[in-house]
Amino acid sequence: MKKAEHDKRVQKKKRTKGKGSSAPENSAKLRLQQQRAEQAKQDQKLNAERMEQEQLKADRAAAKQLIEKNHQKLEVGDEAYSYVDGGKIRKIYVTRENSDKLAAGKSAVARFNNDLVLISAETAVKVLKRDEAAILIYNDPAEADEYPEEW
Repeated sequence: MKKAEHDKRVQKKKRTKGKGSSAPENSAKLRLQQQRAEQAKQDQKLNAERMEQEQLKADRAAAKQLIEKNHQKLEVGDEAYSYVDGGKIRKIYVTRENSDKLAAGKSAVARFNNDLVLISAETAVKVLKRDEAAILIYNDPAEADEYPEEW
């Protein structure tokens, strides 16, 4: 009889010990799962930013390569042509022919190795898709305002 009561008490203690220790284990496991989930979210966010930066870098390199392959030297002439660069109005002197092409949207001016170069309108459109900052002057004929001949 005493032996049976003793065994009951021992088993009861074991059960309460198991219950008491399982709650902290569960909360620790839950905390660990939450930390892993947060870390995974943060890793995904950082990975997306990294991929975006790599894509931007690749686009800039492609734009530079397009300009390098298709540029023409910008000839200095007597006609002043003004443009906006970084919020400042700048002026370059070009030939009459280049000025007409720039105004009509048949050519564009791009920055290449700290120089200004002339590129075709087709090249300018391709470069604009990749890196808008590389093109300094481009008058898109599709966006031209329709002004009457006489004001």
